[in-house]
Amino acid sequence: MKRRFMHARCRRVSSWLTFLALAAFFALTSVAPLRADVGGSLFDRMRDDVTEFFDTVLPGTLRKYNTVLDFSPKFSDFRNREFIRYPFELRYGVSDQVELFAGLTPFSPSPFNNGYDHRWGLGEVTLGARRDLEEGLGYFDQATYGIETRTPVGKPPLDLNEGYIHVRPFLTASRRLSWPHTKLFSSLSYDRSVNTPGRKAPPPTFNRQHVAEVAPGLLYKPGVYGWFGEYEFRHLQEVDGYRLSHGATLGMIWDVPLKRSKSWKLPGKWQIELAYKCVKEEGRGVDQGIVTRVRLRTTLREVLNSDLAHPLRR
Repeated sequence: MKRRFMHARCRRVSSWLTFLALAAFFALTSVAPLRADVGGSLFDRMRDDVTEFFDTVLPGTLRKYNTVLDFSPKFSDFRNREFIRYPFELRYGVSDQVELFAGLTPFSPSPFNNGYDHRWGLGEVTLGARRDLEEGLGYFDQATYGIETRTPVGKPPLDLNEGYIHVRPFLTASRRLSWPHTKLFSSLSYDRSVNTPGRKAPPPTFNRQHVAEVAPGLLYKPGVYGWFGEYEFRHLQEVDGYRLSHGATLGMIWDVPLKRSKSWKLPGKWQIELAYKCVKEEGRGVDQGIVTRVRLRTTLREVLNSDLAHPLRR
């Protein structure tokens, strides 16, 4: 009886988290148009600057009262998994230095792979905050710190969320080098897995991990095209000890010009990413391959005013 009560309470908590994330999404995007004139056009400021690529988020926060919707489907899932993830994230600038964000990662069956995870679900909810350090940090002229949590909703695949609440404090920093259009960046984070109340433990074959990560890299972006290289070092703390992981990523970015995306009748700011990634964990083989990602950054108002929302418009 007690277990059934805890399970029901957990489902209510997950439902409330989902509701709050979606409520924040619609509430904040409806507020953004009222403050659209603050600080100039959002996409004008984003035109020549890349702030994210793959899992790297460079320092910086949104201006006060600005709201942005990020959408970056995981196309690699078509090849590697039985499900496809569609993560989206809403970001809101509380002030010029503080940003709040909330997201959801729903998933659907893959059209190419079958199995137990060939199904639908809400996946997980992400909530967090970032704060920009106005004076930078030591050698770095720009730095941002923050924290994020990822909470499972329903019964997501283990590859998406193992059933734990993940709490991840992080620090990112960058510095523009004397070499034109080149930026040195680095991130430090610690991802800790916390038991989810009322949720069954993962299968015994699953190895629970707490992950500390350091990831320095270089970004060179003289125009709409950019190139980057990143090294990733991880300390994987497990029940029976720890393992180390080393990885390297080399890739390019196409920051699609706004004029071109508008000529395609597409709303928002588009970014296409292509890279070769290689990861070696102790006790395991080398995992390597080509990875791609398409990223869309927009606002709800722009989507509703676009031709995608009005197919009969001429």
